[in-house]
Amino acid sequence: MGLTYIHHSFKIFFLLLLFLIFSLSSTLKAQDSLGVDSVSEPEWTIRPKISVGVGMMNYQGDLVSNRSYFNPFQNKPSFHVQVSQPIFDYLDVNFYMLFGQLAADERTRVRNLNFESQITAGGISASYNFDHFLKKDRIIEPYVSLGFEAFEFLSKTDLIDQYGNSYNYWSDGTIRNLPEMDVFLETAIEITRDYDYETDIRALNADGFGAYSERSFAIPLGVGFNLMMNKRTSFQMGMDYHWTFTDYIDGITDESRGVRQGNSRTDKFLNTYMRLTFNLTTPPHETAEDFSGGDFGDADLDNVPDMIDLCPSTPLGVEVDANGCPLDSDGDGIADYKDLELNSLENAIVDTNGVTLSDAVIEQMYLEYTDQDGKYSQYTNTAYSQETVERKTIRKKQNFTVQIGEFQEGVNDSLANALLSMPDVTTRVTEDGRTIIEVGNFENLPDAIQRKIDLETGGIATKDVIETSSSGESSRVTNIEQDMVSNEKLGMSVEEAITKNKTLPAPERLILSKNEYTLDRPIDTRSVAKANDESFGEVTVYRVQVGAFANKLSNDVFDGIDDLLVITSEDGLTRYYSGAFTSYEKAARRKIDLMQQGFDGSHVIPFKGGRRALLNESGATPADNVVPLNKSSSSNFGKVKFKVQIGVFSGQIPLEMLDKMMSLGRIDQREADGGAIRYFTGEFNTYEEAEAFKKQLVSAGFDDAFIAAEFNGNIISATEGIELLK
Repeated sequence: MGLTYIHHSFKIFFLLLLFLIFSLSSTLKAQDSLGVDSVSEPEWTIRPKISVGVGMMNYQGDLVSNRSYFNPFQNKPSFHVQVSQPIFDYLDVNFYMLFGQLAADERTRVRNLNFESQITAGGISASYNFDHFLKKDRIIEPYVSLGFEAFEFLSKTDLIDQYGNSYNYWSDGTIRNLPEMDVFLETAIEITRDYDYETDIRALNADGFGAYSERSFAIPLGVGFNLMMNKRTSFQMGMDYHWTFTDYIDGITDESRGVRQGNSRTDKFLNTYMRLTFNLTTPPHETAEDFSGGDFGDADLDNVPDMIDLCPSTPLGVEVDANGCPLDSDGDGIADYKDLELNSLENAIVDTNGVTLSDAVIEQMYLEYTDQDGKYSQYTNTAYSQETVERKTIRKKQNFTVQIGEFQEGVNDSLANALLSMPDVTTRVTEDGRTIIEVGNFENLPDAIQRKIDLETGGIATKDVIETSSSGESSRVTNIEQDMVSNEKLGMSVEEAITKNKTLPAPERLILSKNEYTLDRPIDTRSVAKANDESFGEVTVYRVQVGAFANKLSNDVFDGIDDLLVITSEDGLTRYYSGAFTSYEKAARRKIDLMQQGFDGSHVIPFKGGRRALLNESGATPADNVVPLNKSSSSNFGKVKFKVQIGVFSGQIPLEMLDKMMSLGRIDQREADGGAIRYFTGEFNTYEEAEAFKKQLVSAGFDDAFIAAEFNGNIISATEGIELLK
C-alpha cells in the first residue's frame, strides 16, 4: 500500500469536502435571493466555539480480525480539543486535535502478538445539527459529522520482561524464559509479562517492511448529541469511527511472514467521548437591535423628542410647552385640557377638576384628617390636586402592646366582657384563623410592663409583651428584658410585682379557666348575681356592635371600619364591634355612621366593670335603643319590678345555657319548690319594658323566657304585678 494511493485518496476526499461546503453556501444564497422581502445578508464574522473532552479509543485490525466487535478490555484513554466555526445555523466547521492510545493483545495456540500505539491526530470536519427539522428552542440536539484528518502512530510491542528475558509461549499455555524444546523441559523458568511495550515494531522489522511511514490519513465519521445547558454552554456525547489509510498501526499486514500474516483490510479505530463546549460569542447571525434615530423618537407625537420630553404620554392633539407637558395657564397643577376653571387665583387650592375649594370644604378636610372619635369620619372618594395633599408622611412609631393570648375557637364570655370594657383592647386575625387579643399601645416599654402587671393583679392572665418596630415587624420582649426594666422602675421583677399586688378577682370575674389560676389566686365561687355594682368601677365603655354571626366573616365584609374589634365567645358567635367611647353620644354618632355605610343592625352596647351592662343602667339617655319608661301615678310604681325568667334548673345548668346566661350580665337566682333554682334577668318598672326585653331574649335563644313580677321581695305573676300598678 504505497504513498501514491494515499495521496490520491486524500485529494479526492478533500475535493469532495470543498464541493459540499460551497454547494450548501450557494444554495442558501440562492434561496435568499428568491425572497420578495429578503434583506441584506448579515456580515460573516468569526464566532468560535471551543470544546474540551475525554474519551476511550478502541482498535480494530489484524489482531482481532476474527471478531466482529471491539474488545472492551482493549479501551485506552483519549483526550481532544476542538475549535468550531458556525457557517450556517445548521452547519459547523471543526478543527481538532486528538491524543490517545491503541492497544491489542492476541493470545492463541497459533500466535501470541501484542502492540501499543501512541496516536496523535489533527483534522477538519463538518457537522450537521438537523436545524431544518428541530425547534429553535430545543434542549437536545443530535448531530452527524464527516471529516478528514492526518495522524501519526508510534507502535511498540512487549517482547521481554523487566529482567531482559524473552517471552517464549509454550503449548501448555505458560510463558517461559527459554524456547519450548525437550532439552529445556527441566531448566526453563516460568515468567509473566510486565506489559511494558519496549520494542519499536518498525525498528524490529520482523517482516522485512523496512522504514515504512508512521504517518497516514483517515476519514472520521461521527454521530452524537448536544445537551444545551444554557445559551453559551453545552454538554456533548458521541463517537467517531476513524477509517484509516494504513495497515501498519499494529505492525501486521497481509504481507507479514508465516503465522504473522494478517488480512488485506486497513486498520481502524473508534473514539467514544464526552465533552463540554463553550460558545465564545453571541449566537451566529444575530442582528443587533438598531437604535439609530432613537434620540429623535416622539412616542406621543407632540413634536418634542422623547429624550427631552418630561411628559412622554401626552394625549394626541393637546397643546404642550417646550418640555412636552400640557399647558397650565393658571398654574394650579391641572392641565388646561382637564381644567374646569381656567382662571383660578394664584396659589389657590383646587380639586382634581381644577375648581377652587371653598373654606368650608378645606375645614372639613382638616377635621377628617385630625378626627379621633369618629365624629367627622364621613370620608368620600373626592380626589384633590397635588398641592392639596402636600403634607408630611406620618411615620409609624415603635410601640408596645400586652398580648392577652391567641384563640382558635373562642374565649370565655366573661373574659370577652372584661376585655370589651377596656377602651384600648385590639384584636387581629392571622392567616390561619387565630384571633390575637392585645391591650394598650405604649410608646415605651416601662408603661407596657406596668399595664401587664395591672392586668395580672386584676385577674386577667397575659401572655407576652410585644414590640412592633416602625417598619411594622413584631417580636416578643424577653422575660429577661422585662425584668431588667421592672427592676429599674419598681425595684423588683415582674413576677414579684404581680405577687405583691395580687388580689382576689372581683366577684363577677369568673373569666379564666382553672389552669390559668394558681394557689395564690383561687377561683371565686360567689355568684355573679350577688356582686355589688360598686365593685365593678364607675367607668363605662360604649361600643357599637356591628353584628354577631355563627361563622367568622371575611375582613373584606367590614372594609372601611378601621377600628374593628372581633371577639369569638364560647357560645360560638363571633361579634364585631367598632369604637370605644366614653360617652353615649359619641357612640351613637358612630352607630349612625355605620348604618349609613350599610351596617343596618348596628347598636350601642355599654360595658361596665368587666360586664355587659344595660343602657338604662349606664346613665345613657338613648332615643331608639330601649323602650321608654312609662311613668305612673300608682303608689306601687317603683315597688313592683318586672323580671324575665329564663330558666328553672335543679342541680347543674347545661353548659350551652350557662354560656348564654353569662352573656346577659346580672342574673338573679330564686329558690323554688323542690330545691330547684329559678333564674331571672332584667328589672323594669313597666310591663312594656319587660316585654321588649323578653323578645330580645327569645331571639337570643331563650325560647322559654316569660315575664314575672317582684313585690316586697316575693315573686308574683306578671298579671298580679299589673293589677298592683292600677
